[in-house]
Amino acid sequence: MRCNPIPKILLLSANPQRLLLYALADWSVIAATWLLAWKTPWWLYPLWIVLLASRFHALGVILHDAVHISARRKTASLRAVEFLAGYPIGSTLEAMRYHHLRHHRNLGQSSDPYLKPWVGRSVVRHWLLAFRYFLLTPLWVVRGPYGALAFHLPPLRTSYGRLFLQDRSGAGLEDHAEVIACAREEHCQVLFFLCIGALAAVWPRLLLEFYLAPLVLAGYLAGHRLLHEHVQEEIRDRSPEASEASTRNHHLGLLGQLLLTPHNSGYHRTHHLHPQAAFENLSKLDQWRRQQNPGSIR
Repeated sequence: MRCNPIPKILLLSANPQRLLLYALADWSVIAATWLLAWKTPWWLYPLWIVLLASRFHALGVILHDAVHISARRKTASLRAVEFLAGYPIGSTLEAMRYHHLRHHRNLGQSSDPYLKPWVGRSVVRHWLLAFRYFLLTPLWVVRGPYGALAFHLPPLRTSYGRLFLQDRSGAGLEDHAEVIACAREEHCQVLFFLCIGALAAVWPRLLLEFYLAPLVLAGYLAGHRLLHEHVQEEIRDRSPEASEASTRNHHLGLLGQLLLTPHNSGYHRTHHLHPQAAFENLSKLDQWRRQQNPGSIR
């Protein structure tokens, strides 16, 4: 039976201007939460930290969509997206692009930077490894100055690529153009956190409780999501069928989307099948796919 072609509108890639609007909307929620937290009793703090973490997590999804935009150079709009959605969570566009696009190219292979075969299908090992992601944000903060040093000191570039960009090639990276480009961009990340450090000197408790703590929680949520949306077992081929079998759609309800899968990131199987599609199209794209093939994996 011949399949109908996918409507082109569902395959449109992310638009930098629209990503800017999404980032501004998330920052509006963050600002409103900060204001509410200032005006409300202390015992509501757990609610505010979870809400803030969910929006920092959402900023990471926005940066992720920017990674999938095919652009020969970083435009002013992409720079603005990076400033609003990347630097605050500790990642440049280049750094996320390095490991994330390799994940897509090598999904489920030994060279996949996100593959954790030790976890397999074990729920216990899944949760044990998930706790490691409380260290994700601190490591991203350290990555900035380490990468900036690596830009000027070539012997550090291989360890920078291995430790912070999740390179699994096994090759020396001293002269790797993409690694050098990532290291160059870390100067901007360092400058951003120096500004945060200056603010912390004035308002140390506020920055700790309402920026750093929720940012660490956001790193955990992102890592937990990453583990959950992939079957952590090596696969043998790169076919669409293998991709479909090794990825999951998950947490598509309202609460799940608030905490673990903001901006439609729960449609992860659909994203791997159509990685260039903007996140606002993923739910409709998933619905179209299931209508065309009712027996497909949910």
